[in-house]
Amino acid sequence: MKVHLFDFRWVDENTCEFQASSGNKFGYKKLKIGDNLSIEVKSDQTQCAGSMIDDLWSPCPDKISGKAKCQSCRNRERSFIFTAFDGFDRSNVTEQDLAQIKDSHLVYLALFNKDLIKVGVSKLTRRNLRQLEQGSHFTLFISQTPDGITARQIETLLRKNGLQDKIKPTQKKDFLCPDITETEGRNLLQDTCKNSLNTLQEYDHLKPLVKTESAEFVNWTSYYNIVAIEKSLKSFHSVKLQKDEWVSGKIIAIKGPFLVIETPEELVFICAKDLVGHEIQFDEKSAGITLNTAFQKALF
Repeated sequence: MKVHLFDFRWVDENTCEFQASSGNKFGYKKLKIGDNLSIEVKSDQTQCAGSMIDDLWSPCPDKISGKAKCQSCRNRERSFIFTAFDGFDRSNVTEQDLAQIKDSHLVYLALFNKDLIKVGVSKLTRRNLRQLEQGSHFTLFISQTPDGITARQIETLLRKNGLQDKIKPTQKKDFLCPDITETEGRNLLQDTCKNSLNTLQEYDHLKPLVKTESAEFVNWTSYYNIVAIEKSLKSFHSVKLQKDEWVSGKIIAIKGPFLVIETPEELVFICAKDLVGHEIQFDEKSAGITLNTAFQKALF
């Protein structure tokens, strides 16, 4: 059965899920490392997959093609407060928006590779989940704030000091197994934090909230089962599935939006976020892969 993919996300520390619709029905396909998965793309372009408000899905009324989520559906979800609010400019937010970030938040530095570090914010209640869903390799939690407004202010100031606050999956895909030790990662994140603190000198209410030496460091690699990739002797390919292409096999690792699927001949990894807005099919197939063109190269 074909379904229209709405999203791929982590549910807990061991489980992810595809969220998809068929007509006016909405459903979930949960998966874990070790599960078998067959996935085939059935459309050649994206179409808006609708909106989600208070865990209730609604189809896109305009059926906009070319985008996984159209601007109208984004507006209905009121996600601006999570994606673009800088903590200072309140001209585009309402009290209802601010109420969504009233609880305690964390500011963190997430490392994806030696030269790929971002500053980010999450609710305290989503501490682990936020790191797993974006595929952080190492994280340094540098501040716990009373609310999201304060957290966004710290994030904005560190961004203005040169740190990235957004990293695209295309930037992450080459660093599923970055060549960096835990000690190197910890030192790099701590140094990055110290070097960024000068941007807070004029903000007396923010300086005491940022930790340096006592900041908590976390290595997330065991959650992703990275060791299975490192131990495999099979060639490793990145694939962006097109219409009528499919892959089927065993999931041996999941890092952020990336699924690593073992077939009899190779390891194939796909970015599940690339499939959002497409029609896909999960019908079981024999292990393997079918592409319209041959692999261009192996990554490792």
